[in-house]
Amino acid sequence: MSQWLLNRVNDIERVKLFFNLWARLSRIPFLSVGILPLILGFVLAWKRGYKGSFEIYLISTITVLLIMEMTYYLGEFNDQRGDQLNKNFNRFSGGSRVLVEGEISPLIALILGYGCLLVAIFLIVYIYIQFQRDPRIFILGGLGIFSGYFYSNKPFKWSHHGIGEILIAICYGWLPIASGFFITSGFFSKDIISLSIPVALSIFNVILINEFPDEEADRVIGKRNMVVRLGKQRAGDLYIGISIFTALSFIKVISKFNKTPIWIWIISALPLLLILINLMLVWREKYYDKEKLENLCFNTLIVNLLITMTLTIQQMFIIF
Repeated sequence: MSQWLLNRVNDIERVKLFFNLWARLSRIPFLSVGILPLILGFVLAWKRGYKGSFEIYLISTITVLLIMEMTYYLGEFNDQRGDQLNKNFNRFSGGSRVLVEGEISPLIALILGYGCLLVAIFLIVYIYIQFQRDPRIFILGGLGIFSGYFYSNKPFKWSHHGIGEILIAICYGWLPIASGFFITSGFFSKDIISLSIPVALSIFNVILINEFPDEEADRVIGKRNMVVRLGKQRAGDLYIGISIFTALSFIKVISKFNKTPIWIWIISALPLLLILINLMLVWREKYYDKEKLENLCFNTLIVNLLITMTLTIQQMFIIF
């Protein structure tokens, strides 16, 4: 093999390695928890006769992605000390491990975070100028940016004070659904609230259960999130209570629309069954078992995604 060809192969391998590290740092699978509710908002507006262009759908989706990535990148940068101390992490907690393992410079995460912030601000202004000349666009976008930026950044550090979980429920529940609907319709529907409740409650439980593996490291660095404040047993009780309210609010929304097809009721059983399984695991305090806790983290994420997808399908097929 010639030296030139060998160098080309090495260059390709370096690009592939960097791309894989970037994908890990970006936590791409976790972007779904923000994009699916946004799509639900689009569908809610579309079903009521408000159709946007492909461009507005694309740009608003990219904007939401950028705000989420800003939050992830800056969180990785700011949480390095806790992630280094964390020995109980799993696939859903403890960060991506890319920075603490020295595979990417922390400076890259910082640059990516602020880059996403600047582009997101530009796109929010662009949406206002080109598509929806209503100042409430800035309120919606500003809420997402403000909550995400200060989730791990000074002076607020929402994730350190037991407030982050509530903001995540709002910003991954109500906010993307409301944004998707408002961008294409120009107003807010009362249905946004009812649809966002099970989504918000289920994502609250996602972040709550993901804090269980990090509890010891978070306690050492003074990160007083809800699990640290309550302790695992009381946090487990909170998880059970939120799970029950999630199931009840989900059933309430499904039954709210009289023309919901019977087959949607059938697929609604999937997230409800998973909620029941999770309840049993937490009731039996299986979160002390590392493997079962990882399964709980996975199941709780799937509950959130299934609820959002089921509600989206329901909105597509109900008849008003």
